[in-house]
Amino acid sequence: MQARISALAVALVFTAWGCGSPSSTTPSAPSVTASPTVTDWTVTQRFASVNGPDNCWVREQRQRLTGAVFPDLPMTVTRSAGAIRLDGSFFEVNYSGALNGSDFSASGGPLSGGGKPCQDGTSFQQLAGVSNLSGRFSADDRSMTATEVNSYRLTSGETVTYSWEWQATRK
Repeated sequence: MQARISALAVALVFTAWGCGSPSSTTPSAPSVTASPTVTDWTVTQRFASVNGPDNCWVREQRQRLTGAVFPDLPMTVTRSAGAIRLDGSFFEVNYSGALNGSDFSASGGPLSGGGKPCQDGTSFQQLAGVSNLSGRFSADDRSMTATEVNSYRLTSGETVTYSWEWQATRK
């Protein structure tokens, strides 16, 4: 009788622990989610080009922006599981996208439209635009280069594209 009670007690303990019972489930390993890596960077943004129709708006933008450099701008980069986000208070938009090794591509938008009359009295209005950013981190993850391309349609139906070159260093 005592052997039956001991066997019953052992069976109850194994059942309570989820062992040995056909209806028990095997506990699964806790899921592991990668924590995002957030780093602070300093960016220098240089105007590279403006392309579009040969009109007063594009010519004036080219003249106004040629030589423009915005140095030492703060930026935060968040990376997690193949995703990237680049945030900076100086950006008109922040960027989200994909990270593949050292390479990334991200987009942001919409960009604000705008425009004003040209000095010759003609007017070209930019509609809301889109921005794309692509680049690469250095092998030691201490620097990054990127190209930002901002595209806008004009009310005339033509497209104006602004390009900026980025050089960034990790703080």
